[in-house]
Amino acid sequence: MGEMSRRLLLSSLLLTPGSAALCGQIPNDQILNDHILNDPGARLEAARYRELVLGDLKGAMEMYRSILAAPAAPRPVIARALFQLGLCLERTGQREAAHGPYTRVVKEFGDQTAAAQEASARLAGWEESFPAPRNLNFEQGAPGRAPPGWSVPALPKQADEWAQLRRSGCRGEHGCAVVLANSPVRVGNLYQSVSAAAYRGKTVRLRAWLRLEDAVDMSDRAQLWLSVDRAGGKRGSSGNMDDRPVQTDAWTEREIVVPIPSDATFIEFGVMSYGRGRAWVDDVSFEVVRDPVP
Repeated sequence: MGEMSRRLLLSSLLLTPGSAALCGQIPNDQILNDHILNDPGARLEAARYRELVLGDLKGAMEMYRSILAAPAAPRPVIARALFQLGLCLERTGQREAAHGPYTRVVKEFGDQTAAAQEASARLAGWEESFPAPRNLNFEQGAPGRAPPGWSVPALPKQADEWAQLRRSGCRGEHGCAVVLANSPVRVGNLYQSVSAAAYRGKTVRLRAWLRLEDAVDMSDRAQLWLSVDRAGGKRGSSGNMDDRPVQTDAWTEREIVVPIPSDATFIEFGVMSYGRGRAWVDDVSFEVVRDPVP
């Protein structure tokens, strides 16, 4: 085994939970020194080895995310980690979720030519894949499972731990969904990404009924959000209801109205749950309210 391969293998073992015992089985190697553990470039190499050689996509995604969360990581490393995270998400059946990392590369790391070009290539033709919102009334799907047509920031096999379809306790007659804040920072997200082609130059309204169950303190809340991506990495309109969160167990109607620029590429929207409560969402609608935008 070559030196680089050896270092990558050791790094991938060390940066995986439960691997400490394995390190003791490798002679003449101490637990890779601080340079390896704290060097984002070395961590990126280890993550790519785990993805491409070991085929451990879940482990690789955890490592890519740890790189993105690390302070002061070099821009080339961040750009590559984002791109590889997008590839892993696609390979694990989370194509919609992969749009975010690819878009960040194009928008924020255009100076990283190789990664930006690769991300742009992955995004080419993406608009046609998701032309309109899906399953807004939660009619499709099985109770206790993540609602079809919606995404959560988790692997497919863990999606049910982040959002669940319900047929009881809903406001309407079809169904509703519960968003669970299962991340370490207690933030949950249920969302969609759709092509902006049919909405360019118009104003859209996202409307839904929300309630918050079992809130613990005043920081617990449920919020609608919507953001618009524009061509060339420009930022579009957005709204997140920071000033109008839902913090009551009673069904409460909320809406966000935003203009869609003529160069918009994608519209993303969803509902977020913050804290220890559970955000319920029902009767979602997405419609044009004025045409056109001046």
